[in-house]
Amino acid sequence: MTSPMTQKPSANAGKEARKTMDQLKAQLLKFESRLPDPIRQTLRDLGARWQAASRKTQWVVVGVGGSLVLYLVIAGSEDETNNAITFTAVRGDLEITVLEGGALEATQSQELRSQIKGREGVKILSIVDEGYRVTPQDVESGLVLVELDTAALIDEQLNQEISVETAEASYIESRAQYEIQLNQNASDLNDARQAMRFARLDFEKFLGGKIVDQILDELEIDERLARAEEADRIAAQSPTVIERPRRVEKVAQTNASIDIDSMPPQVQERLRAAMAENGGEIPPEMRERMQRFQGGGDRQRGQGLAQRADRQAPIDGARRENDSTDLLQLPANTGPTELNSTTNLLMDEEYMAIRNQIDFSKFADLDLLEDGEAKQQLRSLQDELQVAQEELLLTQDRIAGQRRLEERGFITPTELEAEELSLNKANNKMQQKETELKLYIQYTFPKEAEQKLSDFENAVMSYQRQVKENVAEQAQEEARFSSAERKFNLEKVKLADVNQQIEFATIRAQRPGLVVYGAADQNSSRWRRSSQEAIQEGATVTERQAILTIPDLREMAVKVNIHESAVQRVAVGQRVRVLVDAFPDNPLTGTVSRVAVVADSANSFMNPDLKVYPTTINIDGTHEWLRPGMSAEVEILVDRLEDVVYVPVQAVTYYDDQRVVYVAGRGTPERRPIEVGSFSDSFIEVVSGLEEGEQVLLLPPQQGQGNSQPDA
Repeated sequence: MTSPMTQKPSANAGKEARKTMDQLKAQLLKFESRLPDPIRQTLRDLGARWQAASRKTQWVVVGVGGSLVLYLVIAGSEDETNNAITFTAVRGDLEITVLEGGALEATQSQELRSQIKGREGVKILSIVDEGYRVTPQDVESGLVLVELDTAALIDEQLNQEISVETAEASYIESRAQYEIQLNQNASDLNDARQAMRFARLDFEKFLGGKIVDQILDELEIDERLARAEEADRIAAQSPTVIERPRRVEKVAQTNASIDIDSMPPQVQERLRAAMAENGGEIPPEMRERMQRFQGGGDRQRGQGLAQRADRQAPIDGARRENDSTDLLQLPANTGPTELNSTTNLLMDEEYMAIRNQIDFSKFADLDLLEDGEAKQQLRSLQDELQVAQEELLLTQDRIAGQRRLEERGFITPTELEAEELSLNKANNKMQQKETELKLYIQYTFPKEAEQKLSDFENAVMSYQRQVKENVAEQAQEEARFSSAERKFNLEKVKLADVNQQIEFATIRAQRPGLVVYGAADQNSSRWRRSSQEAIQEGATVTERQAILTIPDLREMAVKVNIHESAVQRVAVGQRVRVLVDAFPDNPLTGTVSRVAVVADSANSFMNPDLKVYPTTINIDGTHEWLRPGMSAEVEILVDRLEDVVYVPVQAVTYYDDQRVVYVAGRGTPERRPIEVGSFSDSFIEVVSGLEEGEQVLLLPPQQGQGNSQPDA
């Protein structure tokens, strides 16, 4: 049988050899990047010599290589040990590195996004070419980078201008109605106050001022009215919800706790007169009555017209120019407050209990009454009664004389009868006047006094009702005016927003740099944007979508994903070797600037079991030929071991839970247990079990071989 080494290479053998050499060359190139610099330089020299050789020489080498492959295939089983690929254990310095691939990106970049609102998006009418370098002159001149379609925005602008004009007209009308309501409230309240004042004057005119004051003090009408007005005033001016206070027993009361200036003028005069007579202090009985109603006033302040917004200042043409900032501010949302409906009522149960005990007939005395209608009427009746009594006495005296004359015969019996008739008339008149006086004292006087008091009470309650109606009507008009004002401001804000969006439709250059379409990280997460159109003229972009990115090419970085098995060895500040695929002859250096704390969730969708940690490596220096998105390979220097023995990682394997290498010899490879240390992607440190210069197999031998053990 002829040996394969002596046969002439056939055509098929040449093809097989070329295919094998191509595969070997590809693996050698991959293996070359992981070799130390001296070995890598040797391989480059061999490659240069291969390129410099003649084509005939190359064919001879290919033929020899093909024959060698055929020989290895046929005779490999006979002498595998002699033909196995080996590596000589090396002693020297070993760099522990982590090798990963990534893409270039700028550390600082400006993203220009679409600010046009809406779910449907807007089309790009024009856009600057990708890769265009924006100069400082372009920034100064305001170069248009992107122009978006504004047709729909212009239509919306026209409609919004109409809405603003309509809202402004409604606002002006509501403001006028509000002012009219304020004037009407003031007029109605003044009428009610005048009616109350006139009713009191009529009451005083009938009985006199002192008696009326005595009755009103007993009924405490002035104090009740003052408390009600104070509560209504505080409730009307309350800008926020007033929490209902808890009842607290007051230890002492001073004049400072009573707001005299807020009371009606009549009450103020009486209080000041009483204080002047009492040495500047409110008399105890008056203070006691006012303190009795202090709790009711406090409760009303806590329960009054709640949830009222801040009262507006007098309306003018320049009010609140910046209404858009507080356009949507609403009063505090609190639970419903139960209003005490009897707090401000004049004729409550306590009042009626006092009211029913008043007896006006006791005042039907000329000594008690002051000059007034009642005293005048009573004096007139008493005078008429006195006149009737005197006339009766005169008639009685005259009839006695007439009777003596009749007995003597000076007058006739008829004339005596006429005089007796006059006596009867005088007696009847006196009885009539007595009855009129009694009826006036018992019925007419109390009735008219009750009527005057009732008229005054009705006037007071009418005044209170008018105050409540004014508050309610003013609140309604104020709510309408506030609503119209807010709507007007809202429409103005919408119009300003539309105008702003029209301005945003034209994107101009703001800083120099290189124009890149899309977001800065689109290359690393393109699958998340698969539903978006490519950035180009006619494409539709949505709100907040990145249209352009202008990176700062002065500071570039590489973004890589470190596997979870190696991330614990990578730290910020470690040095890195960077090799850009497009420029393999220009190696770069850099530094690890950031290592993610948690794994990247973006990769969990594609491969849930894969855990990688995004890491950023800043490239040293400025290199104008670098572009974002370029592929690069980084070699992170984790550690540097000095004077150690190391072999390729693939030379170390497991046997019975032990790390072993197969040492090549003249016979069967020797399986030798070893102790290893640190490792990189290419090489691993051998702490013990292997010496420098020994050759190890890169691949373990077939089963049945390499079972010899080292001698003890």
